[in-house]
Order: sequence, then structure tokens, then C-alpha cells
Amino acid sequence: MKRCYIYARVSTDEQASGEYSSVESQIDICKHYIEVQREKGWQHAGNYKDPGYSGKDLDRPGIQELLTDIRAAKIDVIIVYKIERLVRSIRDFYKLWDIFQENNVTFVSATQQFDTSNAMGKLTLNILLSFAQFERENTAEKTRDKMRQRARLGKWHGGWMPYGYNYNKKTQKLEINQKEAKAIKQIFEQYNAGQKPAQIANTLNNASYQTKTRIITTKDGKQKTVGGNRFNEDMIKNIISNPIYKGYVHLDDKEYPGEHQAIISEAEWQKANKHLTTKTNRPTNYAKDDHTHLLKGILKCGQCQCNLTPYPSGKKDKNGQPYLYYACGKVVDNGKNSDCKVRMLPAREFEAIIKQALQGLGQNKALINSAIHNTTNHNKKRIKPLELEKEQTTNALIKTVKEINRLVNIMKSQDMVGKEINNEYKVLLEERKRLENNQQKIELEIERCQQDTLDAENIARTLQAFDKVISVLPIDDQKELFQLLIREITVWHYDPAKEKAPRFERGAFTAKIRTKWYKIKLDLYQFPQIDEYYHSISGKLASSEIRNKWLRLSDEIRNHFKGTMVI
Repeated sequence: MKRCYIYARVSTDEQASGEYSSVESQIDICKHYIEVQREKGWQHAGNYKDPGYSGKDLDRPGIQELLTDIRAAKIDVIIVYKIERLVRSIRDFYKLWDIFQENNVTFVSATQQFDTSNAMGKLTLNILLSFAQFERENTAEKTRDKMRQRARLGKWHGGWMPYGYNYNKKTQKLEINQKEAKAIKQIFEQYNAGQKPAQIANTLNNASYQTKTRIITTKDGKQKTVGGNRFNEDMIKNIISNPIYKGYVHLDDKEYPGEHQAIISEAEWQKANKHLTTKTNRPTNYAKDDHTHLLKGILKCGQCQCNLTPYPSGKKDKNGQPYLYYACGKVVDNGKNSDCKVRMLPAREFEAIIKQALQGLGQNKALINSAIHNTTNHNKKRIKPLELEKEQTTNALIKTVKEINRLVNIMKSQDMVGKEINNEYKVLLEERKRLENNQQKIELEIERCQQDTLDAENIARTLQAFDKVISVLPIDDQKELFQLLIREITVWHYDPAKEKAPRFERGAFTAKIRTKWYKIKLDLYQFPQIDEYYHSISGKLASSEIRNKWLRLSDEIRNHFKGTMVI
């Protein structure tokens, strides 16, 4: 059986003009299409509606709910009245099609020859996507041609404004910012005099220079100011290597004489870059950071309330592995001037500690008993209002059915029935349908709450196997699992000689990494999406034994954290 869902949309303007008069008419036609395909095992399972929404983008509640259910593997076939009901943009359709393919969903347009379950539909789709690909590549090529033409004319081709210049919209040229230009000259003078980029950055910072500030517009339309930070070694190197300062523009590894005024002479620039190139080409221990940071985005410094972000040192250890860290944001911005005590955490060692902490949950009986108690109380609190709502819905349904029966008796006793009675009858039928659907939803929710029982031994066993289970997952899936499990990790510097160790069951524990001690607190999520995640990675698990472990892990950890809980 294939679960078929219908998507229907009608914009406000179309409603007003009478075109596509209602989403219900679209649904009726799509239902008929499903009925015709019944021999294929197609069955109508539900609808998604966006009445009064434009198709100009995907910012619609119905389409977002549809995508959520697709990712949750609840849908096999999507049917629309016409493809323009789903999207009006080829680019948006291309995005949707990628999601459909990833989740094995067939797409059908009921009134057009567009059904990806057969060869002709796939051919039509391939032609459409080929045109979309051509349009994207053609647009990108035109953009590159325009940038090359601007570069040949010596015009700045846009992007972030280079430090040392302002952009004059009237003349459409770069103009020197005198204060910033003074810093640029100082950078080249000091570097050509033999100072290191890090030393130059510290000199500028001590003189109260800051990076250029910019105002950007966020996705929600708000404006915010970015930049205005301290200089660092990499920024200095980027400035030195930028030919903009000798009066040139750079594009596609070529330099063109610019129409803007240079800040330094070409001779100074060449001298600085000769030194920079020599240092860059010298054999070093520096290496690219290819490590997938499992805790990126969920790690916070407890002292500074800043995120701890990936920060590679560039150097390698004796085994050839790069030294990798999570650095406090204040340390990244202010360097040695930061008073942060956490500063940097060795990435690999810290990630291993978090894995051990999650595995250690299974050995903490007090914590598991607390989780069972919290979940039981949580479910009782959830069931009580649901049962009250069910009783109210049942009473309303009984009353509605009585009213329907009363009208039916009136209709039977009269040859001609007035328009008002007909209208009232239709309204009552709709109300009955709504109440019945609501009653079914409530009963399912109550049943789910009653089945949410916890078994301490199972929880302990699966959490103890956590390290073995996660070790067989690909690294990107390991990261996704950590992001699902953990809302936030907060870290403080800890001095065992002056501070008492926190109690693990009260939310924190201590750990020693190399020569330093830290206090660590894990804030864990509830897990309604853990099953969806299992479906996305189940094919990658190594064996049936590991799959079974993961099934238990996904089910029991999900139950374990149903109540709000901080370890």
C-alpha cells in the first residue's frame, strides 16, 4: 500500500477572482486521481492545505508540515492539482525534488502528464530539471562575465568592503578612509621591518584600532552591526597579500590596474609579499583541520557566557594529528588580553569525556530512578487534561449527533425543506467530523502517554552500550546524534584545591584534561525526533546486532528523556 497525500493551495487573489475557487475542489480532483490508481496500491491518507498563501516561496505552514512528515517517512506519494499549486519557482521545485528523492517520495500532478512513478513522468521531470540546471549555470556564468569585465576596467567587483577604503555610491568608486589607511601603512612598514603578523596585530589592538564595522540585514529583515573586532594574525596576513592596497583589483588569479587610489607603493607591496611567500612556502608542521567537531554549536563557556568554537592550532602532535581545540569566543576576539579561565579545550579529549558521561548515565541509579519518577509524574499531568478534553469532546459530539438526528426527522416529515435547515444540517455534519477527528487524536495521545513506561535495567544496559553503538556510526551521524541528545554543554574552570566537587546527579561533574580541571554540565533534550533519526542512519549501521542495540537505544533513551531533565 502506498500512502498518498494531497497538497492544495489557493492564493488570496485567486480566491477573489474565482480561479481555483477552493482547495476542496482541488482535493476532490486529486482524490479521483488516487482512486484511478487504486490497482497500484494507492490509498488516500490525508491532505495538506495552504488557503490564502502565495506560491512565490516555501514560507507556508502547509508545505512546511508536509516536508516535516516527508522527513519522518510518513509519505509515499504527493499529489497536486497542478504543479504551480506546489511551487511557482523552478529553483524551489528543485529544492523540493531533492527532498523527495532523499525520502523515496513520488510526485504527481493530477491534471498534467507529470507522474514520477512512471517513465514518462521521470522524463518530463528530467527535462524540467535540465532547464533549471542550465538556467543556474547560465546565470552564474553571466555573473562571472560581469565581474571579469568590471575587473578589466579596474572597478572593484563588490563583496566585503576592504579595510582602508569606503565606497562612494555616486561615483561607484573606492575612496581612501584616512584613519584606516594609516593602519594599513603601519602594517606594511612594520612587516617590512621584520615584525611578525601577531606582533603587528597586538600593536594595532593596543592603539585601539578595530576591524571595519558593517551593517547587515538578517533573514527576518532586522539589521545588525558586525565587525569592530580586534585584529589577529590571519587578518594581518590577508591585508598584506591583498593587491587592492597597491592599486590593483584581483579576480581569478589575475591582477588588473584599478581605478582607485593606492595606499602603498607597488615596491612596498612586493617586498612584503616576498617575505610572506617565503614564510608560507617554508616546510612547517601546519595542517588543515579536517576534524568533525561533534560539539560545535552546543558548547558554552560558563564564565564568559560565550560559545566555545572550533579553533585549530595548525600544529601536529607526535602521531601526526593536528592539535584541535574548542576556544572561548572572548579568547578568539581578545587573545591574551582575555581574562577567561577556560580559554581552550582540547577537542578530541573533551569529546571522549562527553561520550563517557553519556555512557555513565546507565550506572547512575539515583539519576535513573529520578527520571522514572519525573516521567511518571509528567505523564499523569499530561493525561489528566487530555481526559477532561476527551470528556468535553464526547459530550459535544453527543449533542451534535442529537441535533443532526432532529434535523433528519424534520427533513423526513416535510416534502420541501427550507434553505436554513439545509445550511444548518451541513454545518452540523462538519462539526461532527471535526469532533470525531479531535476525539481520535486525544485517544491516541492518552494511549501514548499510558505506554510511556520506563525500565531502569533496560535504560542502564543501553546507555552502557552507547559508546559501542556510536563508534560504528559515520562521523557526521555521530555529530547529528550528539546534537539530538544534548541541548547545551557548559564548562567552567575548576580548582580542586579550592572548590568542592559538584554532585553528578545535581547536574554537573568534574574532569581533568591534560593538566587542567574543568566543571562540566550537560543539559539534555527531550527526544520526539529520535525515531526519525534512526530511520535516516539505519542502513549505515554495521550489523544486525548493532541495529538491535540502536533500536533499544533510540526507544529507551527517547522515553528516558520524555520529561524535562538536566543531568
